[in-house]
Amino acid sequence: MQQVRPLDEILVIDNASTDGTGEMLVRKYGNKVTHVRLDENLGGSAGFYEGFRLAYEKEHDWIWVMDDDVEALPDALKELTESPSFSDPSVGLLSSLVLDTDLKPQIGSYKRFNRLMDTVPAVSEESLTRSLVPIEAAGFLGVMVRREAISTVGLPLRDLFIYWDDTEFIYRISRRFKAFLVPSSKVIHRNVWAPPRRRRFSDLWKQDSGVPFAQSWRTYYVVRNTIFVRTRYVKPWIAPFILAKTLLKPVGVAVFFRDHKLARCKLLCQATIDGIWGRLGKRVSP
Repeated sequence: MQQVRPLDEILVIDNASTDGTGEMLVRKYGNKVTHVRLDENLGGSAGFYEGFRLAYEKEHDWIWVMDDDVEALPDALKELTESPSFSDPSVGLLSSLVLDTDLKPQIGSYKRFNRLMDTVPAVSEESLTRSLVPIEAAGFLGVMVRREAISTVGLPLRDLFIYWDDTEFIYRISRRFKAFLVPSSKVIHRNVWAPPRRRRFSDLWKQDSGVPFAQSWRTYYVVRNTIFVRTRYVKPWIAPFILAKTLLKPVGVAVFFRDHKLARCKLLCQATIDGIWGRLGKRVSP
């Protein structure tokens, strides 16, 4: 990572890869990178947990974290560290601005929450002209966390496996500290998984449109973690509405528009029960 302002240490958390990542890092970077290989792939959430945990134990003051498909522009770290908010102890998190491969800002990555824990946009095209934009949620795509914030709110939830781990952690920080997007600091997100897009309503009837059954494990973790996280932060009487709102669309789509209807519905039932009872971890394998 070529940065105008060099990093003090680079930690690479390897989620039990078998593609020679460790050998490549030694060959290409030598001792410039600290390679940590986990014994088992426990999902992105466990990887980020271990990265934050190790950096915290090494007593780094700020921890800048990003996924393996994120490329930081050369001045990204410099822009973060030269922001006035960097030295403000009331600030717990700063985020770089995510660009797509066409260098267009992904403003939808930054959210705030209402009382139902529904996300609402926190960033607009106009707000990108400011030096700081308040946020409550973002992805682990170039966010930098102050050590004191971790001391106060703890580490990310390692057992979510995938989805919501970044959102929940950043929201937890934003309840106790200020959290800002720094638009002048930019990173590029190279690869984004998304289900096939439907161009017409009639495409819903096609059995091969939408999320393929082989990828339905993703739906399990989205639904389970949505239920677990959102019901954790709302008033108890609102929780049933969260369940209904979370399940209405995936159940309806599975029943009326998808193949493997019974299997998909069983998976949604399992996700719902696990989310309600907080049964986390890797319960459905990719």
